[in-house]
Order: sequence, then C-alpha cells, then structure tokens
Amino acid sequence: METDISVKVLTTEDAWSSSEVQKAQLEDPAIRPILERKLNSEDRPSWQEIAPESPATKRYWALWDSLHLKDGVLY
Repeated sequence: METDISVKVLTTEDAWSSSEVQKAQLEDPAIRPILERKLNSEDRPSWQEIAPESPATKRYWALWDSLHLKDGVLY
C-alpha cells in the first residue's frame, strides 16, 4: 500500500509573515496558553492557572520574563 506524504522544505529564504507565525504558534498546544496570556495581559498567570497545562507550557511559563511579543509573535 502506497502512502502519499507531502513535505514542505523551509529554508531561511522562505519568509513567513508575522500573522502566519502567530497562527502557527496559536495552533501549538504548548505555546498557545502562554501566547494568549501575553496578548491579553502583561501579568504572569499564577501557578494554579498553569498547573493543568503540559510540561512544555510550564517551561514557557517559567521563562515568562524572557519571552517577548513583537507584532503578535512570541520570541
């Protein structure tokens, strides 16, 4: 049985717009909770709010002060 697999190769020459990167970040279940909170508030969420999230999201939470928004994209 054959399976068709599509692959897109990205290089540094492929320019993504800020809105495309933001959309991809919002589709990432680990990044989305942090990005949404950064977009809606400057305040770091409490541990109680983050505790149910994934280990990756908790790590992003720990890096809260190092993460910054530029044009709606988390860096």
